[in-house]
Amino acid sequence: MFRDAPWHFGLKYASRTYEWLPTDTEENFQQLMQDPGHRQYFSDKGWDQPGGITYKINSHGFRSEEFDSAAPSLVSLGCSFTNGIGLPETATWSYLVSQATGLKNYNLSWAGTSADTCFMQAQYWLPVLRPQLVVMAAPPAHRFDLISEDPRLPHDTYMPYMPSTGAWRPLDDNFVKTWLLNDRNAELNSSRNRWAVQGLCADLGIACLTYHSGIRFVQNKELEYARDCNHTGPRGHQLLAERIIHDWHETKTA
Repeated sequence: MFRDAPWHFGLKYASRTYEWLPTDTEENFQQLMQDPGHRQYFSDKGWDQPGGITYKINSHGFRSEEFDSAAPSLVSLGCSFTNGIGLPETATWSYLVSQATGLKNYNLSWAGTSADTCFMQAQYWLPVLRPQLVVMAAPPAHRFDLISEDPRLPHDTYMPYMPSTGAWRPLDDNFVKTWLLNDRNAELNSSRNRWAVQGLCADLGIACLTYHSGIRFVQNKELEYARDCNHTGPRGHQLLAERIIHDWHETKTA
């Protein structure tokens, strides 16, 4: 039914359910369980039990319900934060917003992606799905995509910082080095993509909200933390969901 959809990293996981996905790995979990504080926290959340967190991936490679273009829906765009790495799907902001609005939850995010990826997915899927609401929680600004001729990897996302290793990539390419050393390049690229998504939604008559999502990698007592100990926890998602619901009601009454 849906042809020529853009390639993305999640396609190799399509139509299966997983207990672990990077950076929420079993090895990392077992290491964290050696700490009494983490062990108690995971136990309180029920994440130390089999099936406490699962990743059900639809036939198009997204952690989402199967798509039905006739159903009223919410489309969510973003990276690992929006995907809910380290969290049950029911704790993610996209799920919470869909439940509050009565819309199907079509989450088009994937870990390690950029604002470029968000726009590429939106450009294809929004005219097909025609959702009632699009929400973009922009990935880190310094990420960008590179299109290639390699059929095994049609495009890749350059990530100067690798959360899985906690290390920065070496700046061994002069163009990349120059681009990254001036923050304005990242700011402009992120802004262009957010405005492009908003413009696409305007052309299609779809409500659209975009956010910097600065809390994505923050972990503290107020926001809690995910099972990978690398992403914001349930409370952070709840706070963003509440803001989105408030902002959408504001736009409907304006």
